[in-house]
Amino acid sequence: MKAILSGFLHMSGIAKQSGKPFDMRTLIVLVPAQNAASEKFNKLGVGYEVAELPVADSAKPAFMSLTYPCHAQLDISHEIFNGKMQPMVNGVSHVVLLKPVDKAAA
Repeated sequence: MKAILSGFLHMSGIAKQSGKPFDMRTLIVLVPAQNAASEKFNKLGVGYEVAELPVADSAKPAFMSLTYPCHAQLDISHEIFNGKMQPMVNGVSHVVLLKPVDKAAA
């Protein structure tokens, strides 16, 4: 999957309600905004919207070493989590740094 990566988060601690430990790695990506419509809901999207994807522990070093934002190819598998099929990011390749537009030169 090709994506625009805007950041990476690693969060760990003890959950307030359950008291159980947690350890989560999340990749923040920009995906094209999409339209959606149903009888009770309507969404019109232009540009990009944020999506969060879980990251495998083994892939953390790769995402910690990137400079954001960037465009990259993601290696994604699917795993069962809480009884549901979920995407899991296992790696990254073909990284291209995105440079901000210099408004003075434009």
